[in-house]
This record gives sequence, C-alpha cells and structure tokens, in this order.
Amino acid sequence: MLTLSAVREKIFRLKKYQEPLEKWVFPIILLLYPLIGVAQGVDTTDTTYSLGNYEYTGNLDPMWIIATYIPNMVGRLFMALPGGKTMLGMNIYCSFVISATAIVAYYLLQRWMPGWMMFIGEIIAINLCWCPRVILYNYLTYFCFTTGTLLLMHAMTDYQVTKWKFVLAGFFFGISVMVRFPNIVEAAMILILWYYEGIHKNSFKEIMRKTGLCIAGYLIGFIIPFIAISITYGFGAYPEMISSLFSMSAEATDYSAGGMAGAILAAWYTSFKHMVIMIPCMIVGSIMFFMKPGRFYWIKRILYIAGIFMLLYYYYQESVFTRSYFYYDSMFEPAMMFLICGICFFSLGVTRGLRGQASERSLCLACLLIMIITPLGSNNYTYPLLNNLFIVAPFIMWMFRRVRQAAGAKELHFTWKAMYMAILVLIFFQSTIFHYKYSFVDGTDGTERSALIGTQELSKAAGMYTTPENADSLAELSSLLSKEGLRDKKLLQFGNAPGLSYLLDMEPAIFSTWPNLDSNTIQKFEDAISGFETGDSTELPVVIVNPNFEGEVTADKKYTMLLDFLETLKYNKIFESDRFEVYAAR
Repeated sequence: MLTLSAVREKIFRLKKYQEPLEKWVFPIILLLYPLIGVAQGVDTTDTTYSLGNYEYTGNLDPMWIIATYIPNMVGRLFMALPGGKTMLGMNIYCSFVISATAIVAYYLLQRWMPGWMMFIGEIIAINLCWCPRVILYNYLTYFCFTTGTLLLMHAMTDYQVTKWKFVLAGFFFGISVMVRFPNIVEAAMILILWYYEGIHKNSFKEIMRKTGLCIAGYLIGFIIPFIAISITYGFGAYPEMISSLFSMSAEATDYSAGGMAGAILAAWYTSFKHMVIMIPCMIVGSIMFFMKPGRFYWIKRILYIAGIFMLLYYYYQESVFTRSYFYYDSMFEPAMMFLICGICFFSLGVTRGLRGQASERSLCLACLLIMIITPLGSNNYTYPLLNNLFIVAPFIMWMFRRVRQAAGAKELHFTWKAMYMAILVLIFFQSTIFHYKYSFVDGTDGTERSALIGTQELSKAAGMYTTPENADSLAELSSLLSKEGLRDKKLLQFGNAPGLSYLLDMEPAIFSTWPNLDSNTIQKFEDAISGFETGDSTELPVVIVNPNFEGEVTADKKYTMLLDFLETLKYNKIFESDRFEVYAAR
C-alpha cells in the first residue's frame, strides 16, 4: 500500500540536489524574482507621488521629507544612477531593496531551518508585496526590521557573546526610525532578548549589559541621520516634525491611533469569521477518522480532501478569494488565513508545550511581535503586514513541521494538517499569479496593460506598459501643455493624481503634490495658495484638477478654496476631460 512514508522516502532521494540548489540557484532566483513586472503600470497616485517626492525634495513640505528622511535620500541617490530619471529605471533599482530583504532573511534564518523551506517562504513573501516598489519608506522599513531582528537573534544565540552583533542589530532599529518615524515602535523587539535571557535564567546584570549594547547601536543609527537633518533644516526641525505628525490626526481621523487600531482589528476579525466554518468541517472529518481506525487509509483521506476542495469552492463562490489577479481580493483573505494559522503555531511554540529550544521560542515571539507592530502607523488595515513576511512566512512553515511532529502520526491529526496544507497551497498559487499580473492601481479593473509609453509621449514613463485609456489621457494632457507653452510653469495639483508633476516634469508650485489629503491641513493649504495673490502674475502656476478626491474629509472645503483662488486670479479653464481639468492664468 502506498503510504505517506513511502511518498516521503521517494522525495528524500532528491536530497542530493538540495545543497547546490540552496547554495546557488535559490539566491539568484530571490535576487531576480522581484524584478517581475517592473515595466508594468503607470500609476498617477502613490507610485509617481513618491517619485516626485524624491525628485522635488527641496520644493516640498520639510515635515514629510524629515519624517521619511532616509527613503528620500536613497530615492535621490537612485535617481542619480544611470536610468534613474525614468520610472522604469527607478522600478528596477527599488526592486533590489526587496531582493536584499529576502536574501538577508534567506541566509540568516538558515541557522534554524532548511534552505528549501526558506526559499518557498521568501517566494510567498515577495509574491505578497503589493505596495509599489518605489515607496522606499515601506521597503526600507521592512529591510531594517528584518535585518535588525535576525541580527539580534544571531547575537542572542551565538555560543560566545559577539558585542558587535548586538550593536549592529540596534543600529538597524535606530536607523529605521529615520526611515519612517512610526518605526520607533520597533524598539519593542528588545522583548525577544529579555524573553530569551529569561528562559536561560541569566542574571539581571547580563541582560542589562546586552540591552545596553543594543541601545548604543540604536542611538548611533538614530543620531547619524539626525545630525544630517539638523545641519540641513536646523536643530529644531525634527522636534517640530514630531509635533506636526501628532497634531495632524485632528483633521486626518484615519491616522489617529484609534482609527488605525480599529481598522487593523476589523481586518483580523473578518478573516477569522471566514475561517470559523473550518471548525465543523474538521469535526466531521475527525468523526470519520474515528470510524474503523487503521482501515480505509487512503479512502478516508481522499474523502476528507474532497471536502476541503468543496470548502475552497464555497470560499470562491462567496468571493473570499477571487481569480481577479489584478486586484488584492485574489490573495488578501488566503494570506490572512495563512497568518492566522501562524498565530496558532507561534502561540504554541512560544510556550514550553512543544519543548522547543529557547531560540525557537524566541523566534515565535519575534514573529508575533512583527505581526503586531508592522501595521501600526498605517491606515491600510493589515495590508502593510502582507509586505513584511520575510521572517514570518518561512517560519510559519517551520512551526507547522514542529507542531506536526509534536502531534504524532495519529489519523485524527490529519484533519488540521490537511486544512493547513490547503491554505498553504492556496496562498502560494494565488499569490504567485497575483505577483505576475498585478500592478498598483493601473489596470485593477481588469483592463489589459497593452499600451507602451514612448519617449515622445512621456519621457519619464518611457518603456512602461499601461492601459490604452491611461496612455491616451496622459499623452493628451502632455501634448496640450506643450502646445500651450506651459511646460516651463510650476504645477499646482489637486485630486488623486499627484504624480503629474513627476510625469510631466513640472516643478510643484506648493508644499505638496497631493494637497487634498487630510494629512495636509486646511490652514497649510490656504496659506500656500494665498501666497500667489500678492505675487507676480507671470509666476502663477498651471492648475490641474483631478475631480476624484472622495474619501478625504477636508477635500471639499479645500476645493472650494481652490475655486475661489481660480476666480480671484482670473484663471481660464483651457482643457477638460473625464479625468482632468486644466486651468491657466491669462
């Protein structure tokens, strides 16, 4: 009879290929895999907004530049490289930040788990990176978070104390604050050090000595860019930025602590509700396995797996996951189910129940902390977490193996093992196709990105593929501005197309290219546009309005102010389409 043991034995014969694959092939794939899709999509929102921030750092509100200082500097550095002035070039350069994060995790985690398992986990992690690759304040955050956590784990578990690893781990957490200010909460990762030392019952003095080394590294990582900021913007600039961020939540309610926490909890609750139906399915399966124990080995398993397929079909019919691989709903709920399985495994692993080593238990705690910390500071539910699974995804797979081994070979345990494997296969399949077909915002309605942007149409987006409608509307807008002789003017944008400054190569006229966002206050917008009323009329900017600014509480009031500004300074509407309105002073 063909048994699982016999199948495993056949698979083990392939182990002779494992070492060369892990040493050479897997790292090369992880290096190049994030480059898939670099030429896909010309998004005029977050993607080109970030690129514009890198290019026009000196023209924009210093608060945001300081709050995300290192990403802006790295972005400017990439733009100075060959091809960095184009969207395609920036996509390529920024993709290697994702590659670096995956490769760091791949090598450093091999102290605890096999390379092939790491590779599969990193592929899943890369597949789920939905955020535009050029948004460096996210991907540099994940690089620092991943590297700092794993260096700390290595420092803790070395046979001899290596002081420099503690300092270097602290350095990455410290510099992460200068990547994005809310990353200050990553300091909570020191809990894994205290937990590990507590398991070993080390002295308080020893714990504080290692903590001190981490703090020293943290301060070094923080102070170096802080000095650079202070030299450029003044020593009061950083405290003023912090004050501005905290006051911002008065108008931007979705950025308040309560608003962000509520969104995160709602996402977990929704996914948990979708998984509840698995419990009666597993109970029915358990009853079947109790009947005639030891007999009908494969029949029982085939029937149970057939039941899982029916459950997956039900999920598909209810749109828990979809085949719309150009949009998030194809992978979001399967990914959340995968993470909920991980929470169960980590919660078991962090205790003494599995009799794991202190390092394994500490890594379980680290993964739980990553899952708690990563979404904080964002108003995007748990979506940021899906971008930061470089440690979590592979370690879920490892902990499944550990829990499976601890459970033993009893037939009853096949119910939850098979359910987990179904989720793993589902998320791998869904996320892989998503990785190949998805592009942020562009084509998310299913329209094929079949139009190739040429140098004459938009030089910044040359070589990029987008939808025909997007290509035509942008080319039309660019042609109009050139024909009217307005390309040398500054640009004031309003609405959800903040990337036009970057794409059209027109300098921003005010402090932000996305002023309708609630995070930009009404007072700041009023001060910015009122400054033109006393200036030279020849210096008045071109105004482009994208009428779509729903979802922002303060946008309507700002728009009314903008219309008053256009009327007062006698602007003429020189162009209108379904997407853009263009105003110029005459």
